[in-house]
Amino acid sequence: MRPNLYFALALLTALTSACSGSQMAGGEKSGPSTGTTEAGRNATVDVPALVGRNIDQLRRTMGAPKETREQAIGLEPTAAQMKATKGQDWINTFERNGTTLVVTFDASTRKVRDIVLLGSDEDTLLREANLSLTSPEYLVLPVMSPGNSTELIGMRVVARR
Repeated sequence: MRPNLYFALALLTALTSACSGSQMAGGEKSGPSTGTTEAGRNATVDVPALVGRNIDQLRRTMGAPKETREQAIGLEPTAAQMKATKGQDWINTFERNGTTLVVTFDASTRKVRDIVLLGSDEDTLLREANLSLTSPEYLVLPVMSPGNSTELIGMRVVARR
């Protein structure tokens, strides 16, 4: 009878320590998850709110890009650059609260192709940009260093539609 008593005490101890609350279950969250309205208030840049906008709408939201009209590769392509490139894959760089965004767009249609957030920590980038890896609205893809395929240099966001 004694072995059963020891077994019962061991089982009771295991159950008590398992339910102590020191660990969270897989579905519990300690704070707001990325991609939610609550997380958006804590985000440095709310990138999901920018997805699907054209470059003019994005500029109104983000402010003036770092590029200027006077630069060789400036705010918009010159007539010669437009002829040579058809305005495709033009970039504007924005900075907000320490987060840098590189936005690629088609200068003739004004459509944004993608938004790249620069940084080396995936979790920090996702949190600061209010991004979710499972959003039906956009894809989040890693951008790796061309010289070192194991080094993350940013996260690319592309609209699904």
